[in-house]
Amino acid sequence: LSKWQDQLLTYYEQNPDFILPKSARNEVINFVKSGLTDLSISRSSFKWGIEVPSDIDHIIYVWLDALTNYISALDYPEKSTDYSKFWPSSHHVIGKDILRFHAIFWPAFLMAAELTPPKAIITHGWWTNEGQKMSKSIGNTIDPLALIDQYGLDYVRYFLMREITFGKDGNFSHD
Repeated sequence: LSKWQDQLLTYYEQNPDFILPKSARNEVINFVKSGLTDLSISRSSFKWGIEVPSDIDHIIYVWLDALTNYISALDYPEKSTDYSKFWPSSHHVIGKDILRFHAIFWPAFLMAAELTPPKAIITHGWWTNEGQKMSKSIGNTIDPLALIDQYGLDYVRYFLMREITFGKDGNFSHD
């Protein structure tokens, strides 16, 4: 990863709208400028996943192969199919907790493979419920269809546009 630090910074400079909002862009640039270190793409602490051919005690860590799904879903490496139609014109809309994976690691992997990064990484905040991050295990998720049934589509749209600023967390409360 350290090999790609300068290329990433150049890419960010040449593509000012690659990371949105600006606060996320600043966070990524500051992180990269602080110095990228090489990272291990395998783990030995679990057994599920793709075995490393040269060391069966190691498993390729899930986020590495998960990122490649963006292009393998488009039939990559067959570039004459959906890949050529949709890549790199893609825009990744992601949660703020996976910003570094998508704005640093993923573009570096693509550059190393001589592939073009996506057009933009658009980062959103969390939608909290009564001030608490939503979680299926806690059981505090919000069903948007139920909100629409209860309040109406235009009211839900208005609430989301008014209360949740792009790139920031937004809180929901029935009150």
